[in-house]
Amino acid sequence: MKVVTFTLIALFVFGGMALAVNPGNMMPLKEDQINDPGKPDGREGGEDIASAWPIFALPFNDTGNTCDNVNNYDEACPYTGSTSPDVVYSYTCTADMCVSISLCNSFYDTKVYVYEDAWTPGSPTACNDDNFDCVNPPVSYTSWIASTNFYAGHTYYIVVDGYGGGCGDYVLEMTEVECCDVVCMGTPEGEPTCYYNYQDTYNAGCNSSPASWVYQPVGTMTWCGESGVYETDLGTYRDTDWYLAYFCGGVPITLTLEAEFGAVFGFVTVGDCSAPAFYSYTTAAACVPTSLTEYMPFGQYAIFVSTDDWLPEYVCGTEYALTVTGYDEHCDPTAVEDATWTTIKSLYR
Repeated sequence: MKVVTFTLIALFVFGGMALAVNPGNMMPLKEDQINDPGKPDGREGGEDIASAWPIFALPFNDTGNTCDNVNNYDEACPYTGSTSPDVVYSYTCTADMCVSISLCNSFYDTKVYVYEDAWTPGSPTACNDDNFDCVNPPVSYTSWIASTNFYAGHTYYIVVDGYGGGCGDYVLEMTEVECCDVVCMGTPEGEPTCYYNYQDTYNAGCNSSPASWVYQPVGTMTWCGESGVYETDLGTYRDTDWYLAYFCGGVPITLTLEAEFGAVFGFVTVGDCSAPAFYSYTTAAACVPTSLTEYMPFGQYAIFVSTDDWLPEYVCGTEYALTVTGYDEHCDPTAVEDATWTTIKSLYR
């Protein structure tokens, strides 16, 4: 469990690493880094999709260096504007599967994305720039698509790219993983599935004006909700869900989340929405049930759920199950009327 105290639009930075842990829905900006260009050595996949290096079986591991290649492709995942050289691999599926594609152990600021059957600029099937779930990477800002769907009879092109103009030595690791499918038995959240230029005004909490909520009822219950990342004419956003609760204080409240995406969830202090901030939060890997328990103080708070990043593979309509336990009493704050001492004394005459 972590505790943070920044505002809705603040960007939390630790050690130069930007984390998606604020309750805002718009994608934050990324700080540029200086990349070690490495040394060209002739080791890599194909120059482009037409010359993609074929992968015949999984698991697959390969190393290479991109500095002697050219820039053929770029995708916003979520950062665009790359001029980095890239290389391409291809894999044709004989059965439906889910695949992990990792550049975690590479030595420069990488990017990785996937096309199905052909180059579809602006519409990769999966894409990642920075994945902070990489364990002990040799440098920061390496990439990892933890799981993406590959379907039988289709050819997938895996592009190893970089951020900005960076290039260098990469380590590509591809493995088959268990597919993630959350089956929720509970109450539908009720929000429409997001889409291009979606206006998030349902259960969007302090991210909408006026603020909009789904109210958390007392008693143990499970919400069946959706989240996802969507594009607008103004930029990249994520669907954020806010369940409003009035805690009485002194008892533990437990949130348990299982999602088909990497998620951030927790308790947000909302007040009048002028400066919402996490009271406490945690993150959950896709399809890994994760719990957070807090003795919440008396007062108004929101239970927050959203994606942990602004990644294209977090498509609109991706599902989650949120179970809330321990909220057995509702203490709605009640305004106290002004009264003079004479008025108060009169009550006892």
